[in-house]
Amino acid sequence: MEEIFNEEVVLDGKRVVATLLASGLLQWRGDRNGQLFLSNDLIGISNFGSNIRLHTFKLTGSSTICGKGVPGRKRKDMVMEFSNEATLKLCCDSIQRILNESGRPKRLLVIVNPFGGQKGARRVYASVVEPLFKAAGITYTMRETQFQRHAQEMAKSFDLSQFDGVVCVSGDGVLVEVLNGLLERSDWERAIKIPLGIIPAGTSNGMAKSLLNHVGEPCDPSSATFLVIRGQKQRLDVATAKQGNVKFHSILMMAWGLVADVDFESESLRWMGALRIVVYSLMRIINLRKYVGRIYYIPAPGYEGTGTLFAGELEEATLLNVGEADSDRSWRKNGYSGPLHTNSAQWRDMEGPFINVWLNNVPFVGETVNAAPHAKFSDGYLDLIIMKDCPKWALLSILLKIQTGEHIKSKYVEYIKVKAFRLDPAGRYGSDVQGGYIDLDGEVIARGRDTVGDRSSDPMIYGTPVEFSVQQGLATIFCPP
Repeated sequence: MEEIFNEEVVLDGKRVVATLLASGLLQWRGDRNGQLFLSNDLIGISNFGSNIRLHTFKLTGSSTICGKGVPGRKRKDMVMEFSNEATLKLCCDSIQRILNESGRPKRLLVIVNPFGGQKGARRVYASVVEPLFKAAGITYTMRETQFQRHAQEMAKSFDLSQFDGVVCVSGDGVLVEVLNGLLERSDWERAIKIPLGIIPAGTSNGMAKSLLNHVGEPCDPSSATFLVIRGQKQRLDVATAKQGNVKFHSILMMAWGLVADVDFESESLRWMGALRIVVYSLMRIINLRKYVGRIYYIPAPGYEGTGTLFAGELEEATLLNVGEADSDRSWRKNGYSGPLHTNSAQWRDMEGPFINVWLNNVPFVGETVNAAPHAKFSDGYLDLIIMKDCPKWALLSILLKIQTGEHIKSKYVEYIKVKAFRLDPAGRYGSDVQGGYIDLDGEVIARGRDTVGDRSSDPMIYGTPVEFSVQQGLATIFCPP
């Protein structure tokens, strides 16, 4: 491998021979030995006088932030002293060129949500994100959200030419808002190509966990920030939920049944922190609800042996019996419309009662919830997890295994990769109540009677079918392939 330079220097007070290879490997031998892979271990550099300061972020030991045995990183500055000014300049220029050629962003729009989760996003930004971006030499513009869907409005209006990416310091909700904002622009085909990053600072950090788990990194703000700094990118599938003229774009999941009940009805226990999910899940198991309705789906190759082949023809999911008061539900008409409606003989159907129906785009829906362990970022399919009627003890066992993804091995769980999906929800089993929530990326898009919250503010109608389709690799995220 070609050497860029091979020179005796002083590294942190120790005399060594430093070698920089064209591949981006910096090695040193002498009073101390070691090496750095510049694209993977280096945040950035700064120089002063005859010295270069290397801002490193290397894997060291393990971290217990997201579980035992997960490699962790530690920031450390190293100082290289040169006696030869020409070698100093060659070293600086070569390292910076290697970092630039790796595709690292130079200008970022950073959106901070100060209201989400434990309201710690400002602290995360100030103590972690901003110092790392400064060390990397990245120019950034920080904006805080001030109200719901503010991030969506920002994404619809900012100047694409001014930034190399958008980074959300938040939970999953702000990232989803940004995605929808980009896809509502008149220039959405160009806008959706801008890379997106997520720094975990909310209650639900499913996307951050999915990305960091993919590269074997702990799910913490510093590791997530470094993922953005490194600049590597990959494509991300985008799902579209439609009901008549109303559409929403999703990158996480849809839930109907137990998971949606727990997500929204446990809000009254938010003072308990993450424990609220555990407590309310137990309450829901004790007072178990089952939902009737029908689901339809087009299975991926290899998953055709489930459900019943649907012999009919599905009509488009239109809004029925919508009065003038509901006319604002069709406000999402512009921008990307989603993949074309698929109506083919490939459709299969399944009838309830159901305990839970989950449609997932990425593996994790939270830091400890590995809902869809076989989900891929850009395979063109959504992962459908179905729990039909089962004993309460079996349901408890299933929920206890969700952290590891072992729940999908239960005989009471169906796991199907699908190209398209349609939910036709009805009431609760053994009841005339039309109740339930349709949860899309952590937000209610429709709820029935006898549910918590104001139904009039929901963008869709509960009871009318909702269709889901997926566009392979439509969005881009900061994450190594």
